[in-house]
Amino acid sequence: MITVIGLGLLAMSMCLALQALASVLAARYFAHARTQPLGRKPRRTIFLQFSVLMIVLMLGNIFQVAFWALLYRALGAFEDFKTAMYFSGVTFTSLGYGDVVLDGRIRLLAPLQAANGLMMFGITTALFFSAIQQAMGKLAAANQTAHEP
Repeated sequence: MITVIGLGLLAMSMCLALQALASVLAARYFAHARTQPLGRKPRRTIFLQFSVLMIVLMLGNIFQVAFWALLYRALGAFEDFKTAMYFSGVTFTSLGYGDVVLDGRIRLLAPLQAANGLMMFGITTALFFSAIQQAMGKLAAANQTAHEP
């Protein structure tokens, strides 16, 4: 049991590293985008910036799901990667359908992965919300400047 928990904590640490990488990439992109003028269609520009930001952050989460799936495959929990990826995605998002389950001692990994997913989506949400706040401030400033005499 201690070995499985230790393995789960190690996997969580690896996911934190993946999340940190995705977060840094997303933050750098948005810091760069923030310095660019909004142009003639500011809402479209902001939407496109949010789209890129969302894709980068979601790719970080998808890589984490894939990392857990690879761990499950390495432990022999699933016959194929497709099933491991499905189980991992359902667990990481804490959706938990229950149609595919782990057997034996490694069942302890599932709650660790679910907790990991909740934390990582929390980081993703915080970064995205911060970007929304910054963009709305920039949009408000642009609108105020446009309406000044």
